[in-house]
Amino acid sequence: MHPLLGRLARLAARGAAPIAAAVAVQSAGNLAFHSVVGRLLDPGAYGALGAVLSAMLMLGVPLGALQTAASALVAEHGLTRDTVRRTLRSVALWSLGPALVVLLCAPLLRDYFHLASVTEAVQLAPYLLVAAVVAAARGLLLGDRRVGTVAMTYVVSTVARLTLGLALIVPFGVTGALLGTVVAEAASLIVAAGPLRHPGGPRGSAALRLGAVAHAGLAVTGLFLFSTADLLLARHHLGEDASGAYVAAATVAKTVLALPAGIMAAVFPRLLAAWPRPGRGRALVTGGLAVAGPAALGAAVIIAVPSLVLRVLYGDGYADAGGLVRALSAIAATTSLVTLLTNAALARKAWTIAVPWAGAVLEVALIEVWHDSAAQIAACSAAALAPTLLLMAVLEGRLWARAPRTAPQVDAAGADSSRTAATAA
Repeated sequence: MHPLLGRLARLAARGAAPIAAAVAVQSAGNLAFHSVVGRLLDPGAYGALGAVLSAMLMLGVPLGALQTAASALVAEHGLTRDTVRRTLRSVALWSLGPALVVLLCAPLLRDYFHLASVTEAVQLAPYLLVAAVVAAARGLLLGDRRVGTVAMTYVVSTVARLTLGLALIVPFGVTGALLGTVVAEAASLIVAAGPLRHPGGPRGSAALRLGAVAHAGLAVTGLFLFSTADLLLARHHLGEDASGAYVAAATVAKTVLALPAGIMAAVFPRLLAAWPRPGRGRALVTGGLAVAGPAALGAAVIIAVPSLVLRVLYGDGYADAGGLVRALSAIAATTSLVTLLTNAALARKAWTIAVPWAGAVLEVALIEVWHDSAAQIAACSAAALAPTLLLMAVLEGRLWARAPRTAPQVDAAGADSSRTAATAA
């Protein structure tokens, strides 16, 4: 077997496969959810739903940093009853304040996104609280190498969203679909809570540090804003029918990023362990193939038959959005490389994790100037992507290709500890 293929096979065996399979199920379920909802709602209502769902993701993504920080905590100190209790309690308290702020700002969110009622905006608050605790619980389980349980949380959440969300949309419309999404997060928390009730680690406890969460959150939030700002601004600037078409095209295109994002969770620990060692450039290349390969393949399929994909998912209501789907799919596949390089910067604790923030600012600035059509907004997104990727490639590629100045000197126990911590990150 070719060495590169061997490294990819080992990556899959060490945890990427269960997460990748679960994320694939989640992505398929997400497309199915939007397919049914897109047929049941008129374009204006569907555009409103897409904007709120994107806002839910925007609120939850920074909390995804909790997963990395909680995982590293358990890898270092072990999973104990006190660690579980202190971590989940702290995360719930930390997220309570932001949830109250979102609740108070619900009327402003209703007006900005042109929602039908304040109830649709209010549901962002409980989602934020539940998503924070879910992220921490998944991190605790990953630190204890319970990858299968984490994968199951994604599957259960998907099933709950499809069954309850679609059932509630008939009598309650957009509000019902959003309620189903909130309940789905709660269902995944129930799955994660089972093994956390009786951890098998030694006695003692360790605290989750806000500093570690904030550092990872800076990188994760910048990536999300960079990849999602166009969708939110499209809802604000375009008319109802045009924004609905953009949400439909963007939903299909951004599904390309879902599987690479899941695989990135397995690639990041390898980058973390490889950075101080010789051959780190090979780790970056292997990670690039694992992350960007599925994104490119998915984009190629969508680009080949965009009208068919739209027709299968949404019927004939968005048949004219084929060109938009092509453009956004290509942008999403290329964005996966920015995701990889940002995680590479995070692995070496570098300032370049802030580059996607600059890219997001550039994207927003361009869209604020040129937003007369969906094509203009997509072009602005591509125009912001090009310099962001180029800058990340120059800064990170140059450093990862260079051999480390000195190889780390650790004993066998230290090396094993380092591998364990990296695997759980």
